Amino acid sequence: MAERIHSSDTQLFINGTGVPAINSLSISSSKEVEDIARLGTYHTTERIIKSNQTSSLSIGMFLTTGATGVDPIYNPQKKEEGFLSTGKFDFQIKDLVGVTTITGASMTSYSINGSVGSLVEGSTSYEGDGATFTSAGAISMSEQRTDNFGGFFLPRNIEITTTETDNGKEAVNTSALNIQSFDISVDIPRRAVKRLGSRHASFRYPELPARGSLSFSMIKNLVTGLDLSETICDSGIIKIDLKDDSNDSLFHLTTSGCCLESVEESTALDDNTTINFSYYFPIIQ
Repeated sequence: MAERIHSSDTQLFINGTGVPAINSLSISSSKEVEDIARLGTYHTTERIIKSNQTSSLSIGMFLTTGATGVDPIYNPQKKEEGFLSTGKFDFQIKDLVGVTTITGASMTSYSINGSVGSLVEGSTSYEGDGATFTSAGAISMSEQRTDNFGGFFLPRNIEITTTETDNGKEAVNTSALNIQSFDISVDIPRRAVKRLGSRHASFRYPELPARGSLSFSMIKNLVTGLDLSETICDSGIIKIDLKDDSNDSLFHLTTSGCCLESVEESTALDDNTTINFSYYFPIIQ
């Protein structure tokens, strides 16, 4: 049988510490070039490589409780003080062949999504200096790591709640509504800043203003006559609570400064009518 690298043979490390519960991983590198045409020609005769050569890393993972290692979904950029930090990370992808290293990586996107009855998943993307590979440091079969988990987030119920508004409007609790799914995402486009004589970016500054988006979907029923749009928009704070069969909270996410962008109602033959809410919130750190 021909040898091949299986997902079980691959491990991810961030700043030297293993990251558990990875369910997808991809690395991409693209060359930034400048096309040059000579006088009197119709086609490109030379291509010059520019200085800002980058590699992108995308990570998908399941949210866990009590996991060993570092989980960038739980506390993104915590040590670097938030999404808008210019802090850098070093990633290593180790397998049976060797080690691929991406240095000087900064976060460019972050998202968490979940639906009733499915595992809650998160994903992050980073942009760093070009990837390098070496056969030194390759892991062996005996070096495979065993991660210990307290459990995975598998919500049986998703509840959306809001705080009371300043103008006296009541807070909203969706425990009587059939929330089916939610998605929180943050995009952090960055501008590379290079120093004279350097091939790689010294910093990658986030482009401002930065924003995030929140969306959730519910099945329309008799109690969906509540005017959620204005109330949730005015409240400014939305809490997403993931609960188990006993209605106990497993995990919650809170966003502030939310503002409604759209409401969509849709239906299809032999299916439930759904209502989808989409919100904007600012990124301040």
